[in-house]
Amino acid sequence: MTSRLLDKATFDELLAAADFGRAISVLDDSDYGNDVEEAIIEGYRPTNIDRALNRNLARNFTKIKEFFIGRPQELVNALLSRWDLFNLKTILRGLSALVPKAEILRNLAPMGALDMVVLEEITDQPDLRAALDAIVMFSPQWWIPYGQAITPHMVEFMRERDLSVLETALDRLHYGKVARVVQGWDSNSTLVRKVVEMEVDSINITTLVRICGLELEESRAEDYYVPGGTISEEEFTHLMSLGLPENVTMALDKTPYAAALRKAAEQFEGKGEPVFQDELDKYVIKECLSISEDPLGIGVIIKYMWKKYLEVVNLRIIIRGKSIGLIESQIRKELYLVDEKAEAK
Repeated sequence: MTSRLLDKATFDELLAAADFGRAISVLDDSDYGNDVEEAIIEGYRPTNIDRALNRNLARNFTKIKEFFIGRPQELVNALLSRWDLFNLKTILRGLSALVPKAEILRNLAPMGALDMVVLEEITDQPDLRAALDAIVMFSPQWWIPYGQAITPHMVEFMRERDLSVLETALDRLHYGKVARVVQGWDSNSTLVRKVVEMEVDSINITTLVRICGLELEESRAEDYYVPGGTISEEEFTHLMSLGLPENVTMALDKTPYAAALRKAAEQFEGKGEPVFQDELDKYVIKECLSISEDPLGIGVIIKYMWKKYLEVVNLRIIIRGKSIGLIESQIRKELYLVDEKAEAK
Protein backbone atom coordinates (compact mmCIF):
# COMPACT_ATOMS: atom_id res chain seq x y z
CA MET A 1 0.00 0.00 0.00
CA THR A 2 2.87 2.34 0.76
CA SER A 3 4.35 1.60 -2.66
CA ARG A 4 1.20 3.03 -4.27
CA LEU A 5 1.70 6.44 -2.66
CA LEU A 6 2.64 9.18 -5.10
CA ASP A 7 6.34 10.03 -5.41
CA LYS A 8 7.99 13.44 -5.66
CA ALA A 9 8.15 13.27 -9.46
CA THR A 10 4.38 12.83 -9.68
CA PHE A 11 3.78 15.79 -7.37
CA ASP A 12 6.16 17.89 -9.45
CA GLU A 13 4.23 16.89 -12.57
CA LEU A 14 0.95 17.84 -10.91
CA LEU A 15 2.32 21.22 -9.89
CA ALA A 16 3.71 21.87 -13.36
CA ALA A 17 0.41 20.93 -15.09
CA ALA A 18 -0.85 23.74 -17.30
CA ASP A 19 -4.40 23.67 -15.96
CA PHE A 20 -7.02 21.79 -13.95
CA GLY A 21 -7.67 19.21 -16.68
CA ARG A 22 -3.98 18.39 -17.14
CA ALA A 23 -3.57 17.97 -13.39
CA ILE A 24 -6.48 15.51 -13.30
CA SER A 25 -4.97 13.50 -16.16
CA VAL A 26 -1.75 13.03 -14.15
CA LEU A 27 -3.77 10.93 -11.69
CA ASP A 28 -5.10 8.57 -14.39
CA ASP A 29 -2.49 5.86 -13.81
CA SER A 30 -2.28 6.31 -10.03
CA ASP A 31 -4.18 4.64 -7.21
CA TYR A 32 -6.70 7.48 -7.55
CA GLY A 33 -7.43 6.83 -11.23
CA ASN A 34 -10.66 4.84 -10.93
CA ASP A 35 -12.07 7.10 -8.22
CA VAL A 36 -11.38 10.22 -10.28
CA GLU A 37 -12.81 8.63 -13.42
CA GLU A 38 -16.07 7.86 -11.61
CA ALA A 39 -16.20 11.34 -10.08
CA ILE A 40 -15.83 13.32 -13.30
CA ILE A 41 -18.86 11.56 -14.76
CA GLU A 42 -20.81 13.86 -12.45
CA GLY A 43 -18.91 16.89 -13.74
CA TYR A 44 -15.42 18.29 -14.14
CA ARG A 45 -15.46 20.14 -10.83
CA PRO A 46 -13.03 20.33 -7.89
CA THR A 47 -15.81 19.32 -5.49
CA ASN A 48 -16.22 16.02 -7.34
CA ILE A 49 -12.47 15.40 -7.23
CA ASP A 50 -12.54 16.09 -3.49
CA ARG A 51 -15.19 13.42 -3.13
CA ALA A 52 -13.05 11.00 -5.17
CA LEU A 53 -10.03 11.62 -2.94
CA ASN A 54 -12.12 11.05 0.19
CA ARG A 55 -13.52 7.84 -1.25
CA ASN A 56 -10.02 6.58 -2.00
CA LEU A 57 -8.77 7.52 1.47
CA ALA A 58 -11.71 5.81 3.18
CA ARG A 59 -11.30 2.63 1.12
CA ASN A 60 -7.59 2.33 1.91
CA PHE A 61 -8.03 3.03 5.62
CA THR A 62 -10.98 0.65 5.88
CA LYS A 63 -8.87 -2.06 4.28
CA ILE A 64 -6.38 -1.76 7.14
CA LYS A 65 -9.03 -2.90 9.63
CA GLU A 66 -9.43 -6.16 7.72
CA PHE A 67 -5.79 -7.16 8.30
CA PHE A 68 -6.06 -7.75 12.04
CA ILE A 69 -7.90 -9.51 14.82
CA GLY A 70 -7.71 -9.26 18.60
CA ARG A 71 -5.54 -6.64 20.26
CA PRO A 72 -3.98 -5.25 17.06
CA GLN A 73 -7.48 -4.69 15.65
CA GLU A 74 -8.49 -2.82 18.83
CA LEU A 75 -5.52 -0.48 18.45
CA VAL A 76 -6.17 0.14 14.75
CA ASN A 77 -9.83 0.89 15.52
CA ALA A 78 -8.69 3.33 18.22
CA LEU A 79 -6.52 5.14 15.66
CA LEU A 80 -9.28 5.28 13.06
CA SER A 81 -11.95 6.38 15.53
CA ARG A 82 -10.65 9.95 15.33
CA TRP A 83 -12.49 10.15 12.01
CA ASP A 84 -15.83 9.36 13.65
CA LEU A 85 -15.32 12.36 15.91
CA PHE A 86 -14.16 14.47 12.96
CA ASN A 87 -17.20 13.52 10.87
CA LEU A 88 -19.74 14.25 13.62
CA LYS A 89 -18.17 17.64 14.30
CA THR A 90 -18.14 18.41 10.57
CA ILE A 91 -21.86 17.63 10.32
CA LEU A 92 -22.78 19.68 13.40
CA ARG A 93 -20.66 22.65 12.33
CA GLY A 94 -22.06 22.52 8.81
CA LEU A 95 -25.69 22.38 9.91
CA SER A 96 -25.08 25.12 12.47
CA ALA A 97 -23.65 27.37 9.77
CA LEU A 98 -26.43 26.43 7.29
CA VAL A 99 -23.89 24.93 4.88
CA PRO A 100 -25.58 23.03 1.99
CA LYS A 101 -25.85 19.35 2.85
CA ALA A 102 -24.04 18.32 -0.33
CA GLU A 103 -21.06 20.39 0.78
CA ILE A 104 -21.10 18.79 4.25
CA LEU A 105 -21.17 15.29 2.75
CA ARG A 106 -18.26 16.15 0.46
CA ASN A 107 -16.07 16.81 3.49
CA LEU A 108 -16.87 13.58 5.35
CA ALA A 109 -14.32 10.78 5.58
CA PRO A 110 -16.02 7.54 6.75
CA MET A 111 -12.94 5.66 7.96
CA GLY A 112 -13.90 4.75 11.50
CA ALA A 113 -16.86 2.79 12.85
CA LEU A 114 -19.51 5.09 11.34
CA ASP A 115 -20.14 4.36 7.68
CA MET A 116 -21.43 6.77 5.05
CA VAL A 117 -25.00 5.48 5.34
CA VAL A 118 -25.18 6.52 9.00
CA LEU A 119 -23.43 9.84 8.37
CA GLU A 120 -25.77 10.66 5.48
CA GLU A 121 -28.79 9.87 7.66
CA ILE A 122 -27.59 12.31 10.32
CA THR A 123 -26.72 14.99 7.76
CA ASP A 124 -30.09 14.62 6.06
CA GLN A 125 -31.99 15.73 9.15
CA PRO A 126 -34.01 18.95 8.69
CA ASP A 127 -31.99 20.98 11.20
CA LEU A 128 -29.23 20.87 13.79
CA ARG A 129 -31.52 19.87 16.67
CA ALA A 130 -32.89 16.95 14.66
CA ALA A 131 -29.33 15.85 13.80
CA LEU A 132 -28.41 15.87 17.50
CA ASP A 133 -31.50 13.81 18.28
CA ALA A 134 -30.48 11.34 15.55
CA ILE A 135 -27.01 10.94 17.08
CA VAL A 136 -28.59 10.28 20.48
CA MET A 137 -30.96 7.74 18.95
CA PHE A 138 -28.39 5.86 16.83
CA SER A 139 -25.35 5.96 19.13
CA PRO A 140 -26.25 3.21 21.65
CA GLN A 141 -25.27 0.78 18.86
CA TRP A 142 -21.87 2.41 18.28
CA TRP A 143 -18.53 1.52 19.85
CA ILE A 144 -18.39 5.06 21.29
CA PRO A 145 -21.97 6.09 22.14
CA TYR A 146 -21.62 9.81 21.38
CA GLY A 147 -25.22 10.49 22.37
CA GLN A 148 -24.14 10.08 26.01
CA ALA A 149 -22.07 13.24 25.59
CA ILE A 150 -24.85 15.25 23.96
CA THR A 151 -27.83 14.54 26.23
CA PRO A 152 -26.46 16.06 29.50
CA HIS A 153 -25.44 19.27 27.69
CA MET A 154 -28.45 19.79 25.44
CA VAL A 155 -30.17 22.35 27.70
CA GLU A 156 -26.97 24.38 28.05
CA PHE A 157 -26.39 24.26 24.29
CA MET A 158 -29.94 25.35 23.47
CA ARG A 159 -29.59 28.24 25.92
CA GLU A 160 -26.15 29.44 24.80
CA ARG A 161 -26.21 28.22 21.17
CA ASP A 162 -22.49 27.59 21.61
CA LEU A 163 -21.45 24.50 19.66
CA SER A 164 -18.16 24.28 21.56
CA VAL A 165 -20.16 23.07 24.59
CA LEU A 166 -21.15 19.92 22.69
CA GLU A 167 -17.79 19.54 20.95
CA THR A 168 -15.91 19.53 24.26
CA ALA A 169 -18.35 16.95 25.63
CA LEU A 170 -17.84 14.79 22.52
CA ASP A 171 -14.05 15.12 22.86
CA ARG A 172 -14.15 14.03 26.50
CA LEU A 173 -16.28 10.99 25.84
CA HIS A 174 -14.30 10.00 22.76
CA TYR A 175 -10.84 10.24 24.30
CA GLY A 176 -12.04 8.74 27.56
CA LYS A 177 -13.09 5.60 25.67
CA VAL A 178 -9.96 5.56 23.51
CA ALA A 179 -7.66 6.05 26.52
CA ARG A 180 -9.00 2.85 28.07
CA VAL A 181 -8.31 0.91 24.87
CA VAL A 182 -4.70 2.08 24.53
CA GLN A 183 -3.69 1.29 28.10
CA GLY A 184 -0.73 -1.05 28.43
CA TRP A 185 3.04 -0.82 28.20
CA ASP A 186 3.74 -3.07 25.24
CA SER A 187 5.38 -1.25 22.31
CA ASN A 188 2.22 -1.12 20.17
CA SER A 189 0.01 0.32 22.91
CA THR A 190 2.71 2.85 23.75
CA LEU A 191 2.94 4.07 20.15
CA VAL A 192 -0.83 4.44 19.74
CA ARG A 193 -1.08 6.16 23.12
CA LYS A 194 1.53 8.69 21.99
CA VAL A 195 -0.56 9.55 18.93
CA VAL A 196 -3.71 9.89 21.05
CA GLU A 197 -1.90 12.11 23.58
CA MET A 198 -0.76 14.43 20.79
CA GLU A 199 -4.33 14.67 19.49
CA VAL A 200 -5.64 15.60 22.94
CA ASP A 201 -2.84 18.12 23.55
CA SER A 202 -3.67 19.73 20.21
CA ILE A 203 -7.32 20.11 21.25
CA ASN A 204 -6.44 21.58 24.64
CA ILE A 205 -3.88 24.04 23.27
CA THR A 206 -6.18 25.33 20.53
CA THR A 207 -8.95 25.68 23.14
CA LEU A 208 -6.65 27.75 25.34
CA VAL A 209 -5.73 30.02 22.43
CA ARG A 210 -9.42 30.47 21.63
CA ILE A 211 -10.64 31.30 25.14
CA CYS A 212 -7.68 33.22 26.57
CA GLY A 213 -8.48 36.88 26.78
CA LEU A 214 -12.23 36.34 26.65
CA GLU A 215 -14.25 37.46 29.64
CA LEU A 216 -15.93 34.19 30.44
CA GLU A 217 -18.18 34.61 33.42
CA GLU A 218 -17.99 31.81 35.98
CA SER A 219 -15.77 29.86 33.61
CA ARG A 220 -13.81 26.95 35.00
CA ALA A 221 -10.95 25.01 33.46
CA GLU A 222 -12.93 21.80 33.83
CA ASP A 223 -15.54 23.20 31.43
CA TYR A 224 -12.96 23.20 28.63
CA TYR A 225 -10.29 20.65 29.55
CA VAL A 226 -10.10 17.28 27.78
CA PRO A 227 -8.21 14.59 29.77
CA GLY A 228 -5.89 12.15 28.06
CA GLY A 229 -2.96 14.28 26.93
CA THR A 230 0.36 15.26 28.47
CA ILE A 231 -1.00 18.59 29.77
CA SER A 232 -2.54 18.03 33.20
CA GLU A 233 -5.70 19.76 34.37
CA GLU A 234 -3.62 21.80 36.84
CA GLU A 235 -1.35 22.98 34.03
CA PHE A 236 -4.38 23.75 31.88
CA THR A 237 -5.89 25.82 34.70
CA HIS A 238 -2.65 27.78 35.04
CA LEU A 239 -2.40 28.40 31.30
CA MET A 240 -6.03 29.49 31.18
CA SER A 241 -5.29 32.13 33.82
CA LEU A 242 -2.55 33.76 31.73
CA GLY A 243 -5.07 35.89 29.87
CA LEU A 244 -3.59 36.21 26.36
CA PRO A 245 -2.76 33.68 23.61
CA GLU A 246 0.84 34.94 23.40
CA ASN A 247 1.28 34.24 27.12
CA VAL A 248 0.06 30.68 26.56
CA THR A 249 2.53 30.08 23.73
CA MET A 250 5.39 31.51 25.81
CA ALA A 251 4.46 29.27 28.75
CA LEU A 252 4.59 26.23 26.45
CA ASP A 253 8.03 27.16 25.10
CA LYS A 254 9.71 24.20 26.81
CA THR A 255 7.27 21.61 25.43
CA PRO A 256 7.59 19.60 22.17
CA TYR A 257 4.96 21.91 20.65
CA ALA A 258 7.06 25.08 21.04
CA ALA A 259 8.30 25.37 17.44
CA ALA A 260 4.81 24.78 16.01
CA LEU A 261 3.31 27.38 18.32
CA ARG A 262 5.99 29.96 17.50
CA LYS A 263 5.33 29.48 13.80
CA ALA A 264 1.58 29.83 14.39
CA ALA A 265 2.10 32.99 16.42
CA GLU A 266 4.04 34.53 13.53
CA GLN A 267 1.07 33.96 11.21
CA PHE A 268 -1.65 34.74 13.75
CA GLU A 269 -2.29 38.32 12.65
CA GLY A 270 -2.96 37.29 9.06
CA LYS A 271 -4.69 33.94 9.53
CA GLY A 272 -6.27 34.10 12.98
CA GLU A 273 -6.83 31.29 15.49
CA PRO A 274 -7.14 28.43 12.94
CA VAL A 275 -3.42 28.72 12.20
CA PHE A 276 -2.68 27.18 15.62
CA GLN A 277 -4.72 24.09 14.73
CA ASP A 278 -2.96 23.90 11.34
CA GLU A 279 0.53 24.06 12.82
CA LEU A 280 -0.28 21.55 15.55
CA ASP A 281 -1.74 19.20 12.92
CA LYS A 282 1.54 19.48 11.00
CA TYR A 283 3.46 18.68 14.17
CA VAL A 284 1.38 15.53 14.71
CA ILE A 285 1.92 14.48 11.09
CA LYS A 286 5.68 15.03 11.38
CA GLU A 287 5.87 12.93 14.53
CA CYS A 288 3.82 10.13 12.98
CA LEU A 289 6.00 10.10 9.86
CA SER A 290 9.10 9.65 12.00
CA ILE A 291 7.65 6.87 14.14
CA SER A 292 9.20 3.40 14.59
CA GLU A 293 9.53 1.29 11.45
CA ASP A 294 9.61 -2.10 13.17
CA PRO A 295 8.08 -4.29 10.42
CA LEU A 296 6.15 -6.29 13.02
CA GLY A 297 4.88 -3.26 14.95
CA ILE A 298 1.92 -0.94 14.59
CA GLY A 299 4.28 1.92 13.74
CA VAL A 300 4.13 0.73 10.13
CA ILE A 301 0.36 1.30 10.13
CA ILE A 302 0.60 4.69 11.84
CA LYS A 303 3.24 5.88 9.40
CA TYR A 304 1.26 4.73 6.36
CA MET A 305 -1.96 6.33 7.60
CA TRP A 306 -0.40 9.74 8.02
CA LYS A 307 1.55 9.54 4.75
CA LYS A 308 -1.68 8.76 2.95
CA TYR A 309 -3.59 11.50 4.77
CA LEU A 310 -0.87 14.05 4.01
CA GLU A 311 -0.89 13.00 0.36
CA VAL A 312 -4.64 13.57 0.05
CA VAL A 313 -4.45 16.95 1.81
CA ASN A 314 -1.78 18.12 -0.64
CA LEU A 315 -3.67 16.74 -3.64
CA ARG A 316 -6.72 18.76 -2.59
CA ILE A 317 -4.62 21.91 -2.37
CA ILE A 318 -3.11 21.35 -5.83
CA ILE A 319 -6.43 20.52 -7.51
CA ARG A 320 -8.14 23.51 -5.92
CA GLY A 321 -5.26 25.76 -6.92
CA LYS A 322 -5.30 24.60 -10.53
CA SER A 323 -9.08 25.05 -10.70
CA ILE A 324 -8.82 28.76 -9.88
CA GLY A 325 -5.74 29.43 -12.01
CA LEU A 326 -3.01 29.71 -9.39
CA ILE A 327 0.54 29.35 -10.66
CA GLU A 328 2.93 26.68 -9.37
CA SER A 329 4.80 28.93 -6.93
CA GLN A 330 1.53 30.08 -5.34
CA ILE A 331 0.32 26.50 -4.84
CA ARG A 332 3.66 25.35 -3.41
CA LYS A 333 3.35 27.95 -0.65
CA GLU A 334 0.04 26.41 0.43
CA LEU A 335 1.11 22.75 0.46
CA TYR A 336 0.72 21.01 3.79
CA LEU A 337 4.35 20.01 4.14
CA VAL A 338 5.84 19.13 7.49
CA ASP A 339 9.47 19.54 6.42
CA GLU A 340 11.64 19.39 3.34
CA LYS A 341 11.99 15.61 3.61
CA ALA A 342 8.26 14.94 3.61
CA GLU A 343 7.62 12.29 1.00
CA ALA A 344 4.53 14.06 -0.27
CA LYS A 345 6.59 17.04 -1.40
